[in-house]
Amino acid sequence: MRYSSLFMVLITYIPSLKIPMGCQMSPSQIQKNHLNSLFFAFLPVLLFITYLSIGKYYISPLSVFNENLIGHTIIFDIRLPRAVEAMLFGACMGISGASLQTTLRNPLVSPYILGISSGAAFGAALSIAFWGTGYFFFTQPSAVLWSLIAIFLTFSLSRFRGHYSSVSLVLAGIIVSALFSGLLALIQILIEPEKTHTIVAWTVGRLHTVGWRDVATSTPLAILGILGLLVFRWRIFLLSMGDEEAKSLGIDVERERVFVVFFASIATASVVSVTGIIGWVCLISPHITRFIVGSNPKILLPASISVGASFMLVADLISRTIWTFEIPVGIITTLVGAPLFLYLMRRAMHEWS
Repeated sequence: MRYSSLFMVLITYIPSLKIPMGCQMSPSQIQKNHLNSLFFAFLPVLLFITYLSIGKYYISPLSVFNENLIGHTIIFDIRLPRAVEAMLFGACMGISGASLQTTLRNPLVSPYILGISSGAAFGAALSIAFWGTGYFFFTQPSAVLWSLIAIFLTFSLSRFRGHYSSVSLVLAGIIVSALFSGLLALIQILIEPEKTHTIVAWTVGRLHTVGWRDVATSTPLAILGILGLLVFRWRIFLLSMGDEEAKSLGIDVERERVFVVFFASIATASVVSVTGIIGWVCLISPHITRFIVGSNPKILLPASISVGASFMLVADLISRTIWTFEIPVGIITTLVGAPLFLYLMRRAMHEWS
């Protein structure tokens, strides 16, 4: 879902707010981290089984993987691929949002604000406009390509005197995001009505059409993006200390920042090309995680994967069970995410001030 222009302009003035980092832990903190690890490991599993059980037709959690069950087709052909894609989307958005917020030292940055998601959305819509939904193997490469083009434009516009800053990156991202949002709207006007309906339904975020084919196409690049960010998390930890501190430790700040944004773009585009635009997940999940485990990226990033996946499972479960007909999951994430973000923002502003 699109952020308002006023909101996007205001958040560019928050980068001076610092996210505290902790390097040393007491024995009680270590024990707490072990408990948190167990919590984050089992939470998505429990929600996953619950997700498979609940729906128009209830199936006992003890029977969801029973091949002789009458509802076997419902589980394995409808709910299971949808659950896997929901978790994959949440995981990618959670770790991408956490990585970008920490790297750019701006707690309100997300792939949407930097133009990554808008570029991916435009690329997917362009593929649908030219080839339709039948040629699904064009959609994801197009989304990834245009997300990389978008982030390249963001970096190019934000470069000032040979350097980048978090403020200039966010401002450039807002410009690029607005540009691709306008191009996406133009595509909807110019193409055939039946394709327009597909793109409009896709832009509000949907999982009800997801099948195993979609899971298979999005998983490889999603895993690549997630693993890339996890491998770079110690560098992200150093970048979170500030540019001067990172440089004093021998880190090439601009190069490492480009790598982080690249892997975040890959992770984002891989799932946006399948699910469409589902807002707030990449913004809310890192803040929920930070509230629980703190701001150390070495812990924050893996935990954000779990929180993002869990958030998406709950949101999609609500979207298909709260009413007699299915509500697009993007609407649910907005209705849940907006007030939650307001609470987190008020709490964070009080602490960071």
